[in-house]
Amino acid sequence: MLAGPPRLVSLLTIVFILCLGWWYLRLVPSPSTSGLTIDTSPPPKPGYHTGGALDFSIPLRFKDGTAKPPGSNYTHVLVVPKTMKEDIRWMAAEIPDTPLAVYEVDNPNAENKVPQNKGREVMVYLTYIIDHYDDLPDTVLFMHSHRHAWHNNQLMGLDGVQIIRRLNHERVARMGFMNLRCHHEPGCPDWIHMDRPGGDFDFFKKPEEIYWRRHVWEEIHPGAPIPPTISGICCAQFAVSRERIRQVPLERFHHYRNWLLTTTMDDQFSGRIFEYIWHYIFTGHEVYCPAMNTCYCDGYGFCFGGRQKFADYFKKQDSRNQKFEELKTYENQKEEAKKEGKTLEWNETVKARISELQKEINRMDGEMQKERNEAQERGNDPKMRKEETESWDSTHIWDYAPKGD
Repeated sequence: MLAGPPRLVSLLTIVFILCLGWWYLRLVPSPSTSGLTIDTSPPPKPGYHTGGALDFSIPLRFKDGTAKPPGSNYTHVLVVPKTMKEDIRWMAAEIPDTPLAVYEVDNPNAENKVPQNKGREVMVYLTYIIDHYDDLPDTVLFMHSHRHAWHNNQLMGLDGVQIIRRLNHERVARMGFMNLRCHHEPGCPDWIHMDRPGGDFDFFKKPEEIYWRRHVWEEIHPGAPIPPTISGICCAQFAVSRERIRQVPLERFHHYRNWLLTTTMDDQFSGRIFEYIWHYIFTGHEVYCPAMNTCYCDGYGFCFGGRQKFADYFKKQDSRNQKFEELKTYENQKEEAKKEGKTLEWNETVKARISELQKEINRMDGEMQKERNEAQERGNDPKMRKEETESWDSTHIWDYAPKGD
């Protein structure tokens, strides 16, 4: 029969090990007293990161802002680049309550100066931010000096005055950044590709794309991943909240301006480079294409009642414009004949077509005017406006699902 284990020895061994552990814990200092400290500082503000201000390998992460209570006023300023020959008297006449920061880039005696007249509006925008980083109003609007332009919003008659008057500052406060143009093209949803071969370039539609090469991205955002595409609505007119601007380190704006000052790229295209990264700078997204109907509704108070109704309106407008162009060809033919001293007489078929086109255009104009008026009425209703506003909240999303019988 085998003998059992020496139990007395085992018991003494266990006691010895426990005493040794107690002695070690008493003599060895804890981490909090050994020169190490625990970081109890608050987390970085949204938009900042733990890397250096110019460490573009760590993307900025922005959070939606908070709007003021309904009915509150928002301080704002309109930043305007111009040359000495450009006339901006329309601003004083039409928007007298909007403070202006005018930069006359070719006037050495101008009140607001830029380091160099280079890069078009970009130099002005960056200089304003750098000079006023610590004393910004609630909203900063960056716009060109001309009142009417093809890239302004169609529902407002391409009129810059209407953009400024109707702009919803609450939207800017919530989103941080808002392109003042609602229509996607040009710029969205799939625009700049830095690896596109030469034969695939569209030199007419996207002349700036040929300058968007990998080395340009790496110069402007060193260390940042190369995006597969850069897409954002044109055309360098946008609004930014004070909080969003300050969430971007000031050093970055100096970095952008230094690139602009030192690049050998043609002045026209160095400005176009920034036209397609303003949204990236202030949102952190390479592709930023907000829904057009939401931009019009929440941004300016034109609420058609959803994406499909918005699309139907512009489909009708395109059809109307095609008829107008056809009618215009007949009118141009008559004008050309008149210049040549001839009298052009239409046959009955052409006369009937002209009459039909005129009636159709008048009818469609009346219908669209009615739809625009109804859209504005919806925009005046806070509830209807909220229905067509972006939201990350899915609490009631199934309320919109089709209902079965």
